[in-house]
Amino acid sequence: MKDKLRLYARVFKKVMESIMITDSGGIILSVNPAFTTTTGYTEEEVVGQTPRILYSGKQKPEFYIHMWATIHETGGWKGEIWNRKKNGELYLEWLTISAVRDKQGKISNYVGIFMDITERKRSEKKLQLHARVFETASEGIMITDTKGAILSVNPAFSETTGYTEDEALGQTPRMLHSGVQDAEFYIQMWASIHEAGSWQGEVWNKRKNGEIYPEWLTINTVRNENGKISNYVGVFTDITERKLSEENLKYLAHYDVLTGLPNRFLFHDRLSHAIAQANRQGHWAALMFIDLDHFKLINDTLGHAVGDQLLQNASKRLESCVRTSDTVSRLGGDEFTVILPHIDETEDALLVAQKILEELALPFLIAEQELFITASIGISIYPFNGADSETLIKQADSAMYRAKEQSNNYQLYTSNMNATFYRKMKLENGLRKAMEKDQLRIVYQPQMDIRTGQINGIEALLRWQHPEMGMVSPNEFIQIVEENGQIVEIGEWVLRKVCEQNKAWQSAGYPPLKCAINLSPRQFKNKNLIETVKQILKETELDPSYLCFEITENISIHQIESVLTVLHDFKEIGLELAIDDFGKGHSALSYLKKYPIDTLKIDKCFVQGIEMDRGNASIAKAVIDMAHGLGLRVIAEGVETEDQLAFLKDLHCDSIQGYWLSRPLPPEGIESFFGDELIPFLDR
Repeated sequence: MKDKLRLYARVFKKVMESIMITDSGGIILSVNPAFTTTTGYTEEEVVGQTPRILYSGKQKPEFYIHMWATIHETGGWKGEIWNRKKNGELYLEWLTISAVRDKQGKISNYVGIFMDITERKRSEKKLQLHARVFETASEGIMITDTKGAILSVNPAFSETTGYTEDEALGQTPRMLHSGVQDAEFYIQMWASIHEAGSWQGEVWNKRKNGEIYPEWLTINTVRNENGKISNYVGVFTDITERKLSEENLKYLAHYDVLTGLPNRFLFHDRLSHAIAQANRQGHWAALMFIDLDHFKLINDTLGHAVGDQLLQNASKRLESCVRTSDTVSRLGGDEFTVILPHIDETEDALLVAQKILEELALPFLIAEQELFITASIGISIYPFNGADSETLIKQADSAMYRAKEQSNNYQLYTSNMNATFYRKMKLENGLRKAMEKDQLRIVYQPQMDIRTGQINGIEALLRWQHPEMGMVSPNEFIQIVEENGQIVEIGEWVLRKVCEQNKAWQSAGYPPLKCAINLSPRQFKNKNLIETVKQILKETELDPSYLCFEITENISIHQIESVLTVLHDFKEIGLELAIDDFGKGHSALSYLKKYPIDTLKIDKCFVQGIEMDRGNASIAKAVIDMAHGLGLRVIAEGVETEDQLAFLKDLHCDSIQGYWLSRPLPPEGIESFFGDELIPFLDR
């Protein structure tokens, strides 16, 4: 017990998070050094006081009423809160308050753990601002490397050229060359760039649809810390309208040649007019962004002639769905807009959107064949989603991208769409070079035999330390790498690093431990998975018995036959297998008997409150009894309290994993666990 108390004391003093302990009446009993670092108050200054010493005045009384109601109802609360330091400075903190109960179940203490997140919030806002500037700039922006390969483009680039970001990435600016300028023009242009660091002038380029247009282009060099050129940034504006000075070109300046609909220029004019009119007369207006789903497939497969006819017919159907006072425009490619300058309620816009979806879903008869398309529609409403054209356009565009996730769907803009879209885009771009830039980290969380207190395994967990966004949760980026297939490459990297580390520990004389690694559904589809695992084990010389692969139960249910083959191959190699988060998905118990697995891991959602929640306790007991009946070992995840530990011990659970034992640690942190032969453990 003394060893355990000394351990607690070291943790209390050394952790980076600020800790404050009060009695049941809210009187401060103790604070740790990190508290003093954050607030400026010494322990002597705050002991005997209440947490109101940090009161900022920024939260209303209702905030604290709700907070304490939550604590007494659920045993804890966490969230953001503004507090004040000793010097009067306000700061934003992430605070967790937990109620501590005595053996009779009465609250005896409160423990508050917090960290200052002011700078992190400022950094996030700055990053979001930079992203918004890039995304909403009216000028097209293109960033390349020193070899001319395109690294990034903004939406204005796509709107102007017709090329999406995916189509442009990895290409060079030659994809836009019109042939109007000769080779000498480009030689002189690049000579100027390398001599002066920049160039600007008029260039004729070609859109994806073959249309040649003039633009005013500025190219600047970007240099790294060593003064060497690392990137080129091209910023351009379509100056076609400025060039249309002759009377016979005025129509072309305002209307789309193919469909006869208002083009981008006239669309902006009509939208500005609709906003001004709605503002004067006090009514609402709506903007719709419409993208035809799968049009590119038809255009590429059947040819541009068929594609053009389809666009013409689609434009007629769009016009048939609206009033004469409304405006249907074609922005380019398969992108259309609808302006409803006068609506009385949101439902008016939704009804029009539904009518458009139904009309476009009907078959098109072109070139003696039936063609089918659907549409994705994003909707923004004036004045609720924006008071100007640019904002309404941006919001409708964001809603349209959300609608495209399902196809044949419309979405009304909500405030979280932009932030979600920009953050995901930034994460996707960053993930492409995360390994190359050594931003990925592997941490390890120990597992303990609940009967002996011995550490009997560890789980390897992936983390992403982004240089600007900080530590990114796996809940965010794992889904992205699953979708783009990068999980295969990252998974191989993780496997190699974990095997190398485990072997290094053994070579250093530490007791050998089994290390668990999560396998994703996408990795199971990799036909080279088995050979890759064998090769890495061979190269690292790690005994397969010290490696465990964890899969989720949902993988096994939906891909039973293919998964079974892979699992049996793993067993032949000598690996241990576990089903992670058991009970959280939709388990098929009849399948469970077929799998050559060794371990079930009870999901942490059933461990939380297990000592008080009859439902969770019953589920945990049923899983443990069933697993033992099948000869399987059981690990409970998310164990955070002594009571949970004791309860699981009474249920005869085999092992536990969670914050009670340790948070995930870097390799050097795990090595401290090797030094203790037994983890202190309270007997009951």
